Amino acid sequence: MSTPRGRTTASRIALAFLLSSNIAIAAPWVPLNSGTRWEYQGDAGGHQVETITGTTTLHGRVVAIKHHAEGADTGLENYWLLDADGSVLLAGYFSPAQGSGLVYEPPIRFVPVPPVLGPQPFVSTAFHDFATDAVLFTTPVRYDVTQDLMLSLPAGTFHAFGVGRYIALPEPNGALGSQISVDGRLVTFRDKSIFYFDTRDWFSEDVGEVQYDTGELYQLRSLDLPTATARSSWGRIKRLYR
Repeated sequence: MSTPRGRTTASRIALAFLLSSNIAIAAPWVPLNSGTRWEYQGDAGGHQVETITGTTTLHGRVVAIKHHAEGADTGLENYWLLDADGSVLLAGYFSPAQGSGLVYEPPIRFVPVPPVLGPQPFVSTAFHDFATDAVLFTTPVRYDVTQDLMLSLPAGTFHAFGVGRYIALPEPNGALGSQISVDGRLVTFRDKSIFYFDTRDWFSEDVGEVQYDTGELYQLRSLDLPTATARSSWGRIKRLYR
């Protein structure tokens, strides 16, 4: 059976495009290119801007720096990378406002990929002081995918997955009535017992975090990807040659 010449040409173009692009075929669950910018609007009037400002090295790993510009988390930096399978890993954080930070060894698997509802395995994780690298304590850490849903947000409608952490120990204390989440954000108490930390973060493929809850619910208002993604170009090629 012969193949139409147009489709053969399109296939070759698409294959060459993919081979010449330094990307994985699957879209990243958090775009980590320098200059990527997320803007969030809170349901109580809060506002936040998060920007990938570059990279640094933690425990021998090159990680992306996500900088928080406003509110109680002004100046907060948390550090992200993608595992070989695309899972989103959190390597640590530093908060100038708190004057402290943590480095995780190994990095915490924040969003398992592919995201599948249900429990993940516990991973023994050492919590290192950011300034001294001393081990403060070691504890099992587990993030589960808890929700699979469509979210209607100011930036649009997204297929999203909620993630939540099972906690065996209290989070580090922050300001009165608050705690510090593993990414360094100040979050308010849900209740007195926190043996299960309910869902606070929602992610969408190729977009990153589209919603998060610190006690105030923040929803994605805009996303700026300064470098045109190869995936979007690949999508245009597929639409042209269906």
